[in-house]
Amino acid sequence: MQTPNRMAALIGVAALVLAAASCSSSGGDDSAASNPSASAGPSESSDPTLSLVVVGDSVPYNSDDDCPGCTGFVDLYAEALAKGTGKEVITSNLSQHNSLTLPMLLDELESSFKVPLSNADAIIVGVANNSFELNREGFCGTTVDETTGALKGWSNVNARCAAASAAEYRPQYEELFATIAAWRGGQPTILRTINKYNDSIGWEPSHLTPDQEQRTVIMNDAWNKMLCKSAERHGFACADIYHAFNGPDGSTPSGDLLAADYAHPSDEGNARIAQVLVAQGFDPLV
Repeated sequence: MQTPNRMAALIGVAALVLAAASCSSSGGDDSAASNPSASAGPSESSDPTLSLVVVGDSVPYNSDDDCPGCTGFVDLYAEALAKGTGKEVITSNLSQHNSLTLPMLLDELESSFKVPLSNADAIIVGVANNSFELNREGFCGTTVDETTGALKGWSNVNARCAAASAAEYRPQYEELFATIAAWRGGQPTILRTINKYNDSIGWEPSHLTPDQEQRTVIMNDAWNKMLCKSAERHGFACADIYHAFNGPDGSTPSGDLLAADYAHPSDEGNARIAQVLVAQGFDPLV
């Protein structure tokens, strides 16, 4: 997820906490990162290492440009997985800081990621933001008044648009999750995905009215419901980051859980995501 893309049309011209984590998943550039994460103690020689592979956008990537000095949730999760299983965890964070969309990931899935995903003991997929309707220019048929810079057509941001957007992407998410699960061939594997938080509510430059904020909730509700159902159909557990960040009705601002750009997780936000993932347990590896 890139900050310039989020809600660009919206503003027109005016848009387990793991304190002992010992490594950072920050990317030094826009290439994929690969980081080893050791367990709390030495693994027994009879125990194999576990491979954790992560694919997705800039939320799991955790660029230092987005959140300086932050420890990403990928490394926090790897640390917890090592402790929970008593095995060494080797982390391959193959997420990308390039405004990755779901179609982009599908296009490169087999050529770039089949081998590491086929050999992974634990997989996290995090591609929930850049294809989201409100991050498109002209979302829901809205337009910008060229004279005033005001956004016109907020009445189009409604349940109908939310349902249509979710329906458009459902087959692609189904393909993504089904393909990755099939590559594992029924072998014991932790399969996880994350949904998306609402980074529109509480973002001051957007100057949303209460009615407009509620419309973003409608959009996020439909998107996250679709994403999680698609994942669960293919054996993935869906970590509900949405309600962990935005409360039970999705209307609470993410606040300090987001970095200064109000688009990527802060250190506290990364810890919250890791907490939700860890709370899902480590079956079937334990």
